Amino acid sequence: MTQSMATPQDAAEVRLPRPPGVIRRAFAAHPKAVDITIVVTYFFGATVMTLFDAASNYDGNALGYLAGPVAILSVLRVLAVGAALFFRRRFPFAGLIVVSVAQFGDHGAQMVATSVALYFLLYAVPVYRSVRAGWLALGIALTSTVLSTLVARNLEALGAPSVLVASPVTLGESISITVMSAVWLLAVLMLGINLGNRRRYLQAIIDRAHQLARERDQLAQLAVAEERSRIAREMHDIVAHSVSVMIALSEGASRTMEAAPEAAADAMQRSAETGRTALAEMRRLLGALQEPGAECVELAPQPGTAEIPDLVRGFSDVGLNVSLEIDGQIVGDQSKELAIYRIIQEALTNVLRYAGTATNASVTVRSNTVETVVEVRDSGAAPGVVLPTTGLGSGRGLAGLAERVRVFGGNFESGAQQGAPGWFVRATLPVSPPNQQNEH
Repeated sequence: MTQSMATPQDAAEVRLPRPPGVIRRAFAAHPKAVDITIVVTYFFGATVMTLFDAASNYDGNALGYLAGPVAILSVLRVLAVGAALFFRRRFPFAGLIVVSVAQFGDHGAQMVATSVALYFLLYAVPVYRSVRAGWLALGIALTSTVLSTLVARNLEALGAPSVLVASPVTLGESISITVMSAVWLLAVLMLGINLGNRRRYLQAIIDRAHQLARERDQLAQLAVAEERSRIAREMHDIVAHSVSVMIALSEGASRTMEAAPEAAADAMQRSAETGRTALAEMRRLLGALQEPGAECVELAPQPGTAEIPDLVRGFSDVGLNVSLEIDGQIVGDQSKELAIYRIIQEALTNVLRYAGTATNASVTVRSNTVETVVEVRDSGAAPGVVLPTTGLGSGRGLAGLAERVRVFGGNFESGAQQGAPGWFVRATLPVSPPNQQNEH
């Protein structure tokens, strides 16, 4: 089973509780030290058992398994079991097979150390692999334990060397050995399965907590990006509209200053009012970004469809020849009304910027029970008219309008008119959101 690695930063983000138990935390923090301790303990136990056999002259067979070349096999067996214990976390199943094979052959009191090592490996299989692998390991361990005992005690009839032979066993003794071995091995397996399932369950919970923390951060980042995009669209609409109107008023005032000084003064006054209005709107918009507790500016409702006539009248005051036609009752919430207002504002601002006041523009808003269509058209710039603001656009205005319309599930089109000079902007916004339309 592959376990994901959680960084301390992730643990801090999900505020994981501290694992219980000082000893358990120490073991988890130093797995290599635990492995080395287990191997050293096994070597110590095997050495003590060997010395015990040597001191008691085991079975009267010249130290039995320590005699002659058999001693080399005994040393190799101890080293193999020690390696299996050391690598039991990475290769528990392979280590179990090694220790199961090491049980065969008579090796006196060392059999106690080998049996304990077998319990360790059987315990490690369900902990570090799976429950299914644990049951398979139980079958291998039980089979090897019973067979090794029976084979070691019944080889005399086959003429085996005395160093490999123990006293024969009866049928009753065989059954007793099998039952006792099965009980001990099953107890060890149940302990390993319980701890392994607990570890996997806790790891799944921790992984899920990290996933939820990452999803939370991603949603927060998406919300921040969406809010930045919304503020950028609002700022663009406010600045582009106000600056274009102020430029047009200033140019008109400069041309009529000598011939009509009163009209020029009035144009400059309206330019100043436009600038103050834009500044107030920008302050209100940026005030939403202030930290809690900071001094807030005075808030005001966002413009809607009721302010469309005033918007068009403002462009007419600048000198743009623009007409307005509203057909039907506009249905929608405040956000949709703001989108319609901004579409008309941006479209007329582009007309003023790229075509000038010498063009004719028309604004049409048609609404029914299904959709609301907003269309702005102009007749193009007059021949020979040079506009100082031409080419200063960044393209963000139309992209922002398309994004506004997309939020409501509508369609947005813009471009040169077919068969006629000028430009058109058309936005279609459904009355109901797309998901509600599908339900009906």
